[in-house]
Amino acid sequence: MATLVASPLAAQDRLLGLRAAGAGVTAEGIWLGGNGVLQPSLLGGDSLRITRMTQLSVPITAVTPLGGTWTLDATTVYGTGSVTAEGARDARRTTSTISGLSDVRLRATGRLFDEALLLTAGANLPTGRTELDAEQLTALRALAAPAFALMAPPVGQGPSGTLGVLLAREAGGWALAGGVAYEIRGQFAPVAALVAGAPSIDFRPGNVIHASLGADRLLGRHRVSAAFSADVYAQDRLRAGSVADASQDAITLAEVKLGPVFTTDLQLQLAAPRLRELVLWGTNRWRAPFSRDGVRIDGSSGNYLDGGLRASLPVTRRTDLFTAIDGRWHTGLDLDDALTTAGVAGGALTLGVSQTLGHVTVQPFVRGQAGQLRFTRADGASYTGGAAGLTILTRF
Repeated sequence: MATLVASPLAAQDRLLGLRAAGAGVTAEGIWLGGNGVLQPSLLGGDSLRITRMTQLSVPITAVTPLGGTWTLDATTVYGTGSVTAEGARDARRTTSTISGLSDVRLRATGRLFDEALLLTAGANLPTGRTELDAEQLTALRALAAPAFALMAPPVGQGPSGTLGVLLAREAGGWALAGGVAYEIRGQFAPVAALVAGAPSIDFRPGNVIHASLGADRLLGRHRVSAAFSADVYAQDRLRAGSVADASQDAITLAEVKLGPVFTTDLQLQLAAPRLRELVLWGTNRWRAPFSRDGVRIDGSSGNYLDGGLRASLPVTRRTDLFTAIDGRWHTGLDLDDALTTAGVAGGALTLGVSQTLGHVTVQPFVRGQAGQLRFTRADGASYTGGAAGLTILTRF
């Protein structure tokens, strides 16, 4: 889901003794083929046939060293998205929007004992939206669909935090690492509920344990990396209140336990003539079924496979042309026909330029994508999409 232009921003938390700041803007659009995709209402309204969606995202990140072994990074994003739909009965066109700032995420990372031990402490500042009306929910249900790989919609999750530890060592030519983290999730998780196919959007999440193993080594002039992670969820609650009701007094409808999510990442960095970078990558994520009041829900498990190739060709000493070819195949979830649980077979092509001017790197890019959606009971639908953006990164 990540494109080449996003990777420089995400990678800055790995730097020590170096300050960095980055910002970007990305405009994205998705057009659904035929008559669009029929989506039922979650709040008792009429069904809507979604035909188009657009989103503008402005991510911001900053990294600063704290002494010689610690770094502090902060990230947030402002976004505004809209979804155009027609009523299933009268074909009246409507537009639903959601806008705002996401939560501000702070993370302190320390590397101790010659970087053999890594400690991470994170906090989520609740600057994002934690209440949704019917219009905002309609927009969120479309924009958050994994099939389209759009940037995250601007919603928050309330106060939350993470504490983790990672151990690293070398063995037999391999750099090995293993870690565990405990995440205290906030009071609001609408995207998690939608993507998991939970039967209510008013979802009060439990905490999560994250465990990971990774290995990395050189193979001649090439480098191979592999990682495996598991996310294990505590008990969650589905409430009877509406999504606009943030009170803690709403009646609990059911206890829900999301199934664990297992993720495997593989990456091969190839030493190719004339190319500054050539990387083959793949990610497979399997979501186990969830249970409600101790009963496993059929059709709530799914597999998500993403992969691709990215390359960077130096034109001058300070200018690169880059491209990324991405593909995705998601089974989706069979328990309903929502966009957030749809299966998909699709791909994307990204083209851009990276220009370094002193301590500033500027990366304009364009991207196109297309694919086919699959639903359990409803007819499938094709889609096309496009995006254009600009990323600016400075190190000092």
